[in-house]
Amino acid sequence: MQIRYKNIMQAAVLLVIAVIISGWCVTLQKIQVGNKEVEKIKKAYQEAACTPTAPYPETVTYTLAKMTAVGDSFMPEGDTYEDNAYTRFLKEFLNVQNENVIEVSEDENYDLYVNRLIAEDKMPDVVLISDLNEVKRLAEEGIIEDLTTAFEQCTSGTIKEIYEGYGPELIDAVTIDGKLMALPSTQVYYGCSLFWVRQDWMDELGLDAPKTLDDVGEIVLTFRENNMGGEGNIGLACTDSMVGTGSSNYSLDPVFSVFGAYPQIWLENENGELQYGSLSAETKYALEYLNGWYEKGVLDEDYMMRTVTEIGNLVKEGHCGAFFGWWWAPNSPLLSSVAANKNAVWKPYLIGDEDGKVKSYVYAKGTQYIVVRKGYEHPEIVMKITTALFDNARFLNESTKEIDEYQINGVDVNTRPLVINCDYSDSVFRTTVQIQAALDGLVDVKRLSALERAYYEACKRYLSGENEPDFWAAYASRIEAVELMNKGDISYINEDYVQSSNQSVPEELRDLEILSFMKIITGEEDSSYFDIFVETWKNDMFLGNISY
Repeated sequence: MQIRYKNIMQAAVLLVIAVIISGWCVTLQKIQVGNKEVEKIKKAYQEAACTPTAPYPETVTYTLAKMTAVGDSFMPEGDTYEDNAYTRFLKEFLNVQNENVIEVSEDENYDLYVNRLIAEDKMPDVVLISDLNEVKRLAEEGIIEDLTTAFEQCTSGTIKEIYEGYGPELIDAVTIDGKLMALPSTQVYYGCSLFWVRQDWMDELGLDAPKTLDDVGEIVLTFRENNMGGEGNIGLACTDSMVGTGSSNYSLDPVFSVFGAYPQIWLENENGELQYGSLSAETKYALEYLNGWYEKGVLDEDYMMRTVTEIGNLVKEGHCGAFFGWWWAPNSPLLSSVAANKNAVWKPYLIGDEDGKVKSYVYAKGTQYIVVRKGYEHPEIVMKITTALFDNARFLNESTKEIDEYQINGVDVNTRPLVINCDYSDSVFRTTVQIQAALDGLVDVKRLSALERAYYEACKRYLSGENEPDFWAAYASRIEAVELMNKGDISYINEDYVQSSNQSVPEELRDLEILSFMKIITGEEDSSYFDIFVETWKNDMFLGNISY
């Protein structure tokens, strides 16, 4: 019995030891599996951090100062600035998600909100900055990240080619002490500002197509005299800044350019000297002409107080039937006008001098900049998003169907999380050539990019008789307006892209310029006041009376 008992005890001990060893093995296996999983995730993060398209293994969330659309974004019901076609594509493609700290339009003082966040030490991870001097300040104060390595590793060859196409100035402008401190937006070459007018009103009144500024004035006055659209016709709409500098409708660029004037840009004269366009004698002549328009009632009497949003509403409501705007004006604000009034017919015209020659200029290469908060763990995220949206989503695939629908339906591009553009300088004209070739059956539709295919489908449906506002907007912008510029006798003045701080214009002098121009246009001061403005501007700018 004793021997048997002893054997039983030995067996029990061996069993316990076996169980313990087995448990250790299982634990060890779990540790090994866990370590492998951790190592796998670590390597995936490393790959994502140094390649353009590799997704993050876990969702990376970044806080964002979001600039929203001015007015209606035209997003489908239920979509938001955090959950839309672009953000869903980025979540699927890169596994990234934005959390918006603010959602404010440019018209609602976006820059003011951003400045407040930065001043309160609440800067989001990713921020759109509208002023180059502000980028430089943030870099000098160590508030934003160096993006040099991220740009080299996490932008595709296509994106780098696009930036290289603008010359070294674009990247050099945001390179401080040898470090890339921001990702600049590329300023796609828009052509020239067009005169958009209610063609149905012109036809009703028997008015001829406009060719000159005098023609524009006569049409607008006739609209007002006949109360077109009902009481409250405001005449020719514009904003107080008066010149669009390549990004805004409701400018007076064509008026100035007819006189050979180019306010708010630096141009090189025949002696190789840089001159600020707002100070030229030609600008004075243009202001005298605009004063005549104001006195006659051509120019909106309240232009100095109008916001972009307010003008858009007046266009929609039929109180404005004429303004100067870019080729994409049918998408905004005219889409709202046509949707609200099925009888509204808008048409673009080129406005030139007495010889029919149209003058314009090539706009600044970079006007907005994306920066990343110092210390953010994934600064490369902005490069990956840019590559995803402007390279990988450029051509049709299953993942971009929603984005394609956005483009067909005229959804505002500000619904993209990062409100910058990245495209070839002549992409507007490249795109139209491809769309028209496809419509003519000269190019296989399968060879079109996603953007081209979206516009092709919309234009085709419009031409087949489907008069939906979205389809009209696609055709009126991409085909009618761009073709008008392609066929026009347009000469372009090349801007000297001045980026150094001593040749930038401080905000105080911008304000002085707007106020002085307003006084001359409204007749508060006669045109001789222009000379006082020029003298004051030069003294303050070059004698250092303005701090900037």
